[in-house]
Amino acid sequence: MKQFIFWSLALSTLLLSYQQVQAQSNEATDHKFRLEVEPYSFLARGISGSLLYALDKESKFSAGLYAASMDIPKWSYRGVFQNVDPEIADVRLGFQLSASFRYKLNVFKSWESNPYVGLMLGWQYFDVTQDPYTDAVRLSTLLVTPNLGYEFYFFKKRVYINPQVRAVFYAGQDSSNELRPETINSFFILPQIAGGIRF
Repeated sequence: MKQFIFWSLALSTLLLSYQQVQAQSNEATDHKFRLEVEPYSFLARGISGSLLYALDKESKFSAGLYAASMDIPKWSYRGVFQNVDPEIADVRLGFQLSASFRYKLNVFKSWESNPYVGLMLGWQYFDVTQDPYTDAVRLSTLLVTPNLGYEFYFFKKRVYINPQVRAVFYAGQDSSNELRPETINSFFILPQIAGGIRF
């Protein structure tokens, strides 16, 4: 995981340097749809990503859906859960579905690549398998996820890389077995990187 974070930061720095030496025009685009995938999810035996649509002429405000299903990395167990030991437990994000909203900030007016603020509202469930219990327990929750990211465009402004930081707030937790001790914490910071294409 440390290598993944290192290479994500290195790639982001490289792309930011590229953007500084090659300003892009701020012309409007006819490509209103954006499809994003998060490469880590494939390594975690799953898939995650977004489909977004630009609602205004300048493509500043977008709305869409985010969905995910994957194994949860063990480094995050103590941040996301209580009473889930990474030494003896396995956790899978069974499914997440969220409405996703983004607003692009025109910090660099002559570039298409710019930072954005976003918000995701949705629901998800985790399946937790942990010794000495023989069955998995399902924990479901609502979530509110403000996020901050940057879309680095290249290849004729069609392809982009999107590093972001999400603040995930969990609420309304439900368990399939109230006798089990596993619970979800109320807050977690999640770094993420996605690749996308406009069409």
